Amino acid sequence: MAFNDDIALKKLDTGKYHLNIHDKYWIVAGPNGGYLAALLANAGDLHVNSPDRQLRSLTTHFLAPPKVGEATITVSTERSGRLVDFLRLELRQNSKTILLGTGVWGLSGDSPDTPRLTMPDVPGPLECSPINRLTEQSTRLHEQWEIRSAHSNGTAKSIEELGPEPDLLWWIRPVQLTTPNAPLVVAISDALPPPIFVTSAGFRFVPTIDLTVHLRADLKTMEWRTDSWVLARFVTRHIANGFLEEDGQMWLSDGTLIGMSRQLSIAK
Repeated sequence: MAFNDDIALKKLDTGKYHLNIHDKYWIVAGPNGGYLAALLANAGDLHVNSPDRQLRSLTTHFLAPPKVGEATITVSTERSGRLVDFLRLELRQNSKTILLGTGVWGLSGDSPDTPRLTMPDVPGPLECSPINRLTEQSTRLHEQWEIRSAHSNGTAKSIEELGPEPDLLWWIRPVQLTTPNAPLVVAISDALPPPIFVTSAGFRFVPTIDLTVHLRADLKTMEWRTDSWVLARFVTRHIANGFLEEDGQMWLSDGTLIGMSRQLSIAK
């Protein structure tokens, strides 16, 4: 199945949706956080139900890893304004809260042309080598994505060849082509190994505490084909007291910035 099928929801009532957690997006102790946050993004899209109000910001807190199987998402509108809607989202499984989220869905507006965050100058995806191994142990998650490293002129073929700085560039797209949308941007924001992995063999599990994704393009007016690649840059600049941050930016190959992200993780 394609990504959009994997995040499909069934409406049970106003603001309540049924879903199945797939094992396709499994990592170390449970499903990948980007996949789970994308489920919340999809629920918010369905709840707002407006082609003009796009997801602009989503923050997800990961309380516990879910199991494979059925779950529910509830969505409530905390405030609906002239320009933006503020939503609260909760994923529950077996009467237990697994994820808490808050999101903003808003209209597009006019803005100045500067400043602009420009895409790094890297080789195109077809000029870069496919990555044979991203983590010490293979994961179901990375089977769902076609990934090429744009780091070191695109010649790296494994994560060991990417060091030594935790500042990495990747080309990525789903293996099964799917209609691009806001949940896909959310999923990409957490689909790749933490940059800290290239600096120390001591880090093999970096569970996410919270993930915030900002959508920075008007998706319905841009040309984003199903076979388009996304260039993602993820960097960690500071680690202290058992926690680290990861900042991300995501561009289409034409230089359009489609998303920015930040997550806080436990350094284990």
